[in-house]
Amino acid sequence: MDGSFLMEDPQLAEPTTVVADIQDLLLDTPDVEAFLEELARHSASIFSTPGNEVYCGITLMRRRSAGTVASSGERAKMLDELQYKFADGPCLHACREITQVHIPDFAKDTTWPEYNELVTEHGIRSVLAVPFPLSDDATRAGLNLYSEHANAFDQAAVQRVNDYVQQASKGLRLAVLIAEHSQTATNLRAAMESRTVIDVATGVIIAQNRCTQQEAMELIKKASSNRNVKLRVVAQAIVESAGGGQVQTYFK
Repeated sequence: MDGSFLMEDPQLAEPTTVVADIQDLLLDTPDVEAFLEELARHSASIFSTPGNEVYCGITLMRRRSAGTVASSGERAKMLDELQYKFADGPCLHACREITQVHIPDFAKDTTWPEYNELVTEHGIRSVLAVPFPLSDDATRAGLNLYSEHANAFDQAAVQRVNDYVQQASKGLRLAVLIAEHSQTATNLRAAMESRTVIDVATGVIIAQNRCTQQEAMELIKKASSNRNVKLRVVAQAIVESAGGGQVQTYFK
């Protein structure tokens, strides 16, 4: 036997079910990193069949620098990282050129000879790498599926994986958008908290020195510059020295 294996129809349901699965992953994970890890495990699970375990890695490329940000397990991560040593390979090419790369049998492929030889030594015979369609031109990402069998991904399986990636990319873009909004909210909250303690410190200085608000603010800025610390740190020290304790900002 040459190790060939035609992938049975995996339990990849209708697009609406795929969308529902992705939505569940979004709801059940706290951040983008956790979402990607679950997506990698979920992808490996739905494309694996009896007798053919599929390993999944997700490659992220930013400013030509690539890395595996999620994987279905240590083996998938190792398989992704093998090609990073050569700075090229099916997954990197898929991300870089935003095009699908399918190698049915590494033993017969000559595209990346050194990488092919190395990955074959690790027992892998086929790979399917499909890029995520993302709106950010500076960021590229791809789903990488590996199998120990040659010809593991037939034409129908390749189409199913592409359809799946199209649906998953919507969830990925939403996860990134949620993370960006969450970070914006966190930054806004921090800015408001800083503003609160600075305002209280200004009031303390006005009361103690009988000066104007502008003069009080200048004193805080001068102390911040001389000590090379942030305004908020100086302001908090002023409040605490006056017996005010930790200043809290209340959000409704």
